[in-house]
Amino acid sequence: MNKEVIKTKLKELSVLFVDDEKIVIDIMKEILPMLFKKTYYAIDGHKGLEEFKKHLPDLVITDLSMPKLDGLNMIKHMKTINANIKVVCISGHNEEKNIQECKSLGCGYIVKPINSKILFKVLEEVLIT
Repeated sequence: MNKEVIKTKLKELSVLFVDDEKIVIDIMKEILPMLFKKTYYAIDGHKGLEEFKKHLPDLVITDLSMPKLDGLNMIKHMKTINANIKVVCISGHNEEKNIQECKSLGCGYIVKPINSKILFKVLEEVLIT
């Protein structure tokens, strides 16, 4: 898939973005609505799970390191609701353990900072599996 095909596909999807840093959410509130049909946001894993249950998005993009409920455990809960949910994990750390656990859950993985080239590559991987 090329970038234009991915962009067209994304316009048909809803996304939930979960991160515990408000500034990151504010930045993504500027970007994600240009890419996706519907966008939802949550400030931690518990709120992410609530938003997931409420909206049942097509895709989840989540930070891994969050207080209260971390990204991996949130994803595991989401997978009990929808085993086929597409997920992209983001992290400030390039830890092999986290990468392998994300991959075992069928998730993509991006190390912060996020750039558009890597984001589109990982979205392509996640969406075609």
